[in-house]
Amino acid sequence: MSSSTWKKTILGSTFVILSILYAYLLAIHGGSNWNLSFNIERIKSLENIFLSPTNFDYWNHSGTPVNLFMPWLTSILFMPLFRLGNDTVSYLLLFFVINLLTFISSYYFSEKLFRDTLQSFLFSIIYTLSLTRFNLVFDNQVSNYLILIFLPIVFYGLFQMIEGKFKFWPVFSLGMILISLTSPWMSIGIAVTAIIMILLGVFSKQTHNWKYWGMMLLTGFESLILVIISTLGYTVPLIEQNNFYQNKIKYSYIRLGNFDFKNYYGSVQNKYLLISAIFIILVVIVFALMKTRLVVKLTAFGVIITGLLSTDLIAWDFAGYDFKRLTFYFWIICIYLFCQFVSNLLASVLRNHSSLLKLFILLVVTVISCISVYANAAIFKSDNSLSTGLDHQERMMVHYPNKSIKTKTDLNDFIINGKKSDIATQIYSDSFEFKYYDPNSVTIDIPVLAYKGRHVQINNETTSTKVSKRGTIKIKTQPGANIVHISYQYSGLAKISLLVSLAGLLILCWLILNKGRWTIRKIVYNG
Repeated sequence: MSSSTWKKTILGSTFVILSILYAYLLAIHGGSNWNLSFNIERIKSLENIFLSPTNFDYWNHSGTPVNLFMPWLTSILFMPLFRLGNDTVSYLLLFFVINLLTFISSYYFSEKLFRDTLQSFLFSIIYTLSLTRFNLVFDNQVSNYLILIFLPIVFYGLFQMIEGKFKFWPVFSLGMILISLTSPWMSIGIAVTAIIMILLGVFSKQTHNWKYWGMMLLTGFESLILVIISTLGYTVPLIEQNNFYQNKIKYSYIRLGNFDFKNYYGSVQNKYLLISAIFIILVVIVFALMKTRLVVKLTAFGVIITGLLSTDLIAWDFAGYDFKRLTFYFWIICIYLFCQFVSNLLASVLRNHSSLLKLFILLVVTVISCISVYANAAIFKSDNSLSTGLDHQERMMVHYPNKSIKTKTDLNDFIINGKKSDIATQIYSDSFEFKYYDPNSVTIDIPVLAYKGRHVQINNETTSTKVSKRGTIKIKTQPGANIVHISYQYSGLAKISLLVSLAGLLILCWLILNKGRWTIRKIVYNG
């Protein structure tokens, strides 16, 4: 085999082995919690997403369209894993796949950017086995550690653009789209970070020309338009609802306001001292290495800026809107850039040394990272193991109509003419049915949440509905026998937006293959 094939085989085998060991640690030391139950419930509920935004088999049969409020394109890829019949095994397989993809993505795009195998391998190990990612994994925050696959993509495209290689703008768009369709809050954090980094590029001589900034504005605008188009399938149905409540974040991720200057070495303060020390060291290093590549300088400044943005130094309440949730995602971006900077620093120090020393340092970093993960897993405590404690009841619900905020714990009963009653129901993935007989017409408050897009039939005839005081569907029955059928359907506008998003993704694929050009290039024939 060629040296290139040997390298790929060794790297691939290493990533697979480490991913298996990480999944084993999660199986032995991990625990079930609300996040795990919610994420499993959500992924399984996607089985009918193309037919209806609601799956009545889940979410306590309440009819809540969770998948309208949370993007699902990247999550649906894992749905087949949960057809195995064992949720614990399925979740461990999901984690193994995500872990392996994180290793591969971080290595591949770092190698494409820096053309340095040692640096790319170091970055892949440090990043994938970082303690911040460990915390996300053991807290079962699937969507938050899923987006870590896409950060290398978006920063690869961004850094190429900053260095004047504007043909890579579709790659940046791809990363932004994947992140937006996994965690919209992270996409906002990335957008803010990208704007700051682009503006910081003005201090580099290679950006001192009008053509550069013209192309940056053009490709930035093209990226924005393509991201908007490709995410319309999520944003349009969400905007159509415009009537739901979600819990707010009380505090910024890092609360520097709690720093106690009288207790420098208290356990709570050590984290802040460490963060401050790292930032100071990075500033010194940046100024000491002024001849380094622009991307490296921006990475270091990015660590400092995103680290500060993750604190309470900034008031995150603007115009009545609360953006404190962003601080958590700025911290994840900070850790990504920090891992990239450290790997670059290590590779730079080792660049003129022997291959044996490089291999030794690589092994040392890998072993230390693995020991760190193992040590933290060993002391991790959970009340329930992964195989127990899964909850599929109403407490899994996180989105409610505004009317349901005060009564969300009392949504399980039918209420007939003001009195609670029990009625047998038939539940299907895309519909909720029940039969009711009364010689007189009555008002029934049904334990199904009222959202736009509801379609109610009585005896196969569409009927009008009202919204009850508790935010559920209320109907007027016909005298005699009633067969009530409730379903949720996508609006015409939502269906169009899904098709437009599909078209946007196809255009993106074409632009990536065509190196960012909208026009069809000429094909040259020999002879």
